[in-house]
Amino acid sequence: MSKVTFEETLEWFNTTDYTGAIGLTVKFPVPEEKAEAFAVFLKDYIPYVLKEEGCIDFGFQRDWKKPNEFWLTERWASVKILLAHLGPDSRKNTKYEGNKPLEIMAEFGAKPEPAAIYRIGLGDE
Repeated sequence: MSKVTFEETLEWFNTTDYTGAIGLTVKFPVPEEKAEAFAVFLKDYIPYVLKEEGCIDFGFQRDWKKPNEFWLTERWASVKILLAHLGPDSRKNTKYEGNKPLEIMAEFGAKPEPAAIYRIGLGDE
């Protein structure tokens, strides 16, 4: 089974006609020597995302075997709102505005590996 790429997930987000709530699970491996500093960054960043309109849940957890791998689980009210979260107008006038979080993650050597994208609920909204 081939891995889903970050680019493939963005393509689906931009082309789907699905309008319901959406969830994602993404693995973020980071170099071992940067794992503790990455965890500090995440603790600071998460509250900013939780305040965004349409954010149902957003959090990072450490892998149980590999403490330098972090799992992001997030849920959003719609794909459109998730795209806004990833866009340049997100978190306006904060230190995490727009693409800044992705730039910081890249500085840590974090490489997002999408593990799952799922529709929230059992309906076909």
